[in-house]
Order: sequence, then C-alpha cells, then structure tokens
Amino acid sequence: MNAPRAFSTAIALVFLAGLLAWTTGPTVALAASTTFSGQATAVKGTVAGIPVGPLADTGPISPSGDTREATVLEYPISGLPDPTNGALVAEVLHAAVVAGGNSSSAEASVASFALRAGGQSIDAAFLMARASATCNGSSATVTGSSEVAGLTVNGQSVAVTGEANQTISVLGLGQIVINEQTTGSSASANEGDITVNALHVVLVGGTDLVVASAHADIACGGTPPCARQDFVTGGGWITTSSGSRANFAVAGGIKNGLFWGHLTYIDHSRPAMKVKGTAVTGYDRTGETSRRISGAADIDGIGGSYFADVMDGGEPGRGTDTFNLTLSSGYTAGGLLGGGNIQLHCR
Repeated sequence: MNAPRAFSTAIALVFLAGLLAWTTGPTVALAASTTFSGQATAVKGTVAGIPVGPLADTGPISPSGDTREATVLEYPISGLPDPTNGALVAEVLHAAVVAGGNSSSAEASVASFALRAGGQSIDAAFLMARASATCNGSSATVTGSSEVAGLTVNGQSVAVTGEANQTISVLGLGQIVINEQTTGSSASANEGDITVNALHVVLVGGTDLVVASAHADIACGGTPPCARQDFVTGGGWITTSSGSRANFAVAGGIKNGLFWGHLTYIDHSRPAMKVKGTAVTGYDRTGETSRRISGAADIDGIGGSYFADVMDGGEPGRGTDTFNLTLSSGYTAGGLLGGGNIQLHCR
C-alpha cells in the first residue's frame, strides 16, 4: 500500500507545482512590463522674478505609456494679461510626447522668440528640443538633440556649435546654455532618461527661463518594437511662394478611437496670417512616411477648415521633411522645411 500512496503524493505535488507556475506566470509578466515617463514644455521659468508658464506643456505621461500634445499660437496670449509686460514674446509654441511599444519620445519647439531682461536682449528665429529613450531588448539607450536658429545676444549673432551644454557668459551678468542635456541610467542598463533644453537663460534680477524642453525616460521590460507608426508630430518653418517665412506646429493621430493632435501656423507676409486649429477631424496614411491631418480652424478670426500634409523624410528634418497646408479660404503653402522636424512615432 505504500507504493500507491507515494505515487498519489507525487502526482499531487506535480499538480501543485503546475498550478503555482500557472498562477505566478502573469505576475512575472506584469513585473517585466516596460514603463515610461516623459514631458515636453515650450517655455517655463521666471522673467525678472515673474513666473511664466509653463506654456504649451504636455504634463507628465502615464507610466503605462501615453500620447500628449499642447500648443499656443503666440505669447502674449490674446485677451489675457501679460505679467512680463512685453519682456517675453514667442509664437507657435509646440509640445508633444509619444510613449509606447519600446520607446518614449518628446519634443518641444518655439518660433520668433524674444526676451528682454536683466538689461539683455536675446532673440532666436526658431528653437526645438528632442529627446528619446528606447529599449533594445532589455537595454535602454537615450538620444537627444536641439536646433537653435538665428540666435542673437544684444544684437550679436551667436555661432551654435551643436555640442551639448554650449555655454555663453553674458557680460558677467548671467549665462546662456544652448542644447543643455542631462542623462541618467541604471546600474543594470535597463533604464535610461534624458532631458534636453534648447535654451536655458539665467540672468541677474531673477530671470531663469527654459525654452523648448523635452524629457524622455524608459525602464525596459523586454517589450518588442511596435510594427506601426500611428502618430506624427512636428514643428518648424517653410518659405512660402511669396518669399515670406511661415512658422508651424502640428500633431496628428488616433488615440482611444478619437482623432488627436493640433495645428498652429503664422505666415509672416504683410499682414501676417494666423491659423489656430480648433479640432482634428481626420487622420489618414497617404504614403509610407506621409500623413494627412484634417481639422477645423480659426483663420484670422474666421471659422474654417484645413488639411495639413506632412512627410518624414529622415533626419535631421531640415531640407528632407515636408509640410503643406491647405485652408478652406483658398490659401495654400508648403514645401521642404527650412528648419525643424517632422517625426513619425511608434505606438
């Protein structure tokens, strides 16, 4: 009788082991999920001690992944008080974060930036920061870059090197950091984070202003890359057929079954034309790397609609990517980017 009892006990142990393996399997899988963080902000800080913003701020994303976007047509904002009393001017402020699959990406851009503070005059035609954290299996890698075009300090042009943390002293009264970057990683190399600020201005008298800030963070759990690119974001400028510069910011996609994104656009012809998207009503794949975003818009104070056709032609974007805008008013403009970037994202 001992042999059958021993056999029955062995069967019971095997069953119990199998049950434990089955019940603990999903818990292990959950523990191995990739997690994310990220945030993008166009302008934040203080000017002469006065808090500013954050302007065009996505806020932090969910650890499980998310897509967020924000835009402001221009600052000062029409109809709202300006606490800086004209010391800060900017337009087409843009921020976006797309995190999912095996990557977290953030970007922010600002056009026609002007700051008057601490007795200093700082201007830039365009600024953009981009940050990305990506999992290659269980290993995390981070990359970051910024674009700063037409930067002048007190009327003098500044040569932007493209190197991280290029620092300029301002007459002993402060400093400007271009392409400011900070990175971090875990000892096991499965986590990585990066923050890129296109411009960080610190001046005596209480000015500490960050322009175009992008943060991306990831903790890898072995999530495979996604096979589809379902979101597009971008900012920059084009030269219109009349020779004027037009600054734009755009985002599009489908999130939770709803159309997602924004459009802001200013054509600096005489007089300048201003377009602010009020709703995204369509998002279509028009090619392998091209998308069409449809929407309603306020066009110089009059309701209308738009089609924004964009194409991600590769890096760096300037001279390879395209942006084309068609308005219900009959206006059309577009072509290769003179600066900025269009980016397709995995989700």
